[in-house]
Amino acid sequence: MSFLKKLGQILATVGAGALGIGPLVAPLFGSKGTQVAGQVGGVVGTAVNDFTAIASVIVQIETALQGKSGPDKLQAAIALVGPIIKTSQIVSGKKIADPALLDKGIMGVTNAMVDVLNSIHSDSVSAEVHT
Repeated sequence: MSFLKKLGQILATVGAGALGIGPLVAPLFGSKGTQVAGQVGGVVGTAVNDFTAIASVIVQIETALQGKSGPDKLQAAIALVGPIIKTSQIVSGKKIADPALLDKGIMGVTNAMVDVLNSIHSDSVSAEVHT
């Protein structure tokens, strides 16, 4: 069983709302303690927050859509990851020349974050969820 699937099942059982998704996922990406001086630090912090938000969405989808197929979960996640990317500093306020390419990129980022979460050993779930 993958880390993401195991985490989703536990959160579905325990109740993700009671635990809060952000604090569970943030340590996976090192967002705590990321301090870089000046403007670079702000960009790094923003990127880490965006990654954490994307990971949180994927965990929420895994939790909410227990028993659904991978493609169904992916489509639900893309619908929520898209706005995170579109409001990020990378995209926000910029003219989009190729909306289809943006959508492809959003799908790619979503798939990549699922891969990152699934690469984590399922034994790590117990370290993230203290029931």
